[in-house]
Amino acid sequence: MINGTITNKLARKISNACKGRNSGEVDMSFLNKGAVIGAISAALAVLSPHAALSEADITWRIQSNLSSEDPGYQILETHFLNRVEEMSGGRIEFQLQPVGALFPIAEGLDAVGAGLVEAATLVGGYYVGKLGPIAAIESGLPGAEHTPLERYNFFYGAGFIDLAREAYAPHNIHYLAPYLSASWDIMSNKPLRSAADFDGLKIRTFGIEAEWYKSMGAAPVFMGGGEIYTAMSTGVIDALRWGGPSVNLDRSFHEVAKYYVQPSPMPAPNNFIAINQAAWDTLPNDIKLMMETAAAAASFEYIARTEVANAAARKAMTEAGVEFTQIPADEWAEMETVVRGLWRAYAETDPGLAARGVEMMNNYLVSLGR
Repeated sequence: MINGTITNKLARKISNACKGRNSGEVDMSFLNKGAVIGAISAALAVLSPHAALSEADITWRIQSNLSSEDPGYQILETHFLNRVEEMSGGRIEFQLQPVGALFPIAEGLDAVGAGLVEAATLVGGYYVGKLGPIAAIESGLPGAEHTPLERYNFFYGAGFIDLAREAYAPHNIHYLAPYLSASWDIMSNKPLRSAADFDGLKIRTFGIEAEWYKSMGAAPVFMGGGEIYTAMSTGVIDALRWGGPSVNLDRSFHEVAKYYVQPSPMPAPNNFIAINQAAWDTLPNDIKLMMETAAAAASFEYIARTEVANAAARKAMTEAGVEFTQIPADEWAEMETVVRGLWRAYAETDPGLAARGVEMMNNYLVSLGR
């Protein structure tokens, strides 16, 4: 029999590897050493079709929060959905749809909870109005983790995934796993080299970031990804916060935004995989475990593949005339201090889930030497 100890052992093994650097610091070269992928591969090997029970076929509909051209969409299909189908011996199959095909992304929480689809990848920050500040904490906080691997360890090593599941459960959603990604960066039509340069800036953003930029005098604007290019080209916004270099290049943002801001305001964000609770409850335990394990593998593939693509994208954008501007380290540290104060204030506005999440993050950063 296969039981939940495999997932726990996998999480501990990767978490321990992530902690293996001085002061808890982790960089992307860790992936090149194969420790993470090796641990996941070992777990995937255990979850073979031969270990599965004989069950009737299950078909699930799942909508991504990304377009079909996006690497995050493609990796979700190849490294999560296809692997679960194969490991289950065909007992479960998925019908994946791109963003907006079945419901608007802003309505994703209700769509999954009501069973319009069995699953979806969602962006927690979109649902602060319904869940409160815990939704922003779940999708990533500026001024917190510095790498995706630190983010992974916050979920699985520090146990934040349990708090995320508690937050989404009242909405009839099982929080399967974070879908970790590379950084979410800023591009603009004027150079941003200090906090003062944000004054008067119309920037596409949302969540705690919006409050951060607003504190520097910016005017945050929320809009869907499909509207950004036109909004930048027509002057509706002056700057955008979207994906990393490769994603921004693929969306041709370099044509309408000639400045790329460094460091990244969101170096360790994530989407997440939401599952209708009733649908989850009907799954055999071994398929549940397959999904948990494959979700972790998909995240690491997403991070690794994007890091390689980003290097080529930076070169291509530089050749296309994009200037990479750098905010000095001392001033960036001051900006991070400001945003940490903003998200720490969540503990005062919500003494329940948000307060617990902020305390968990504070303790985690201390463990990383920050």
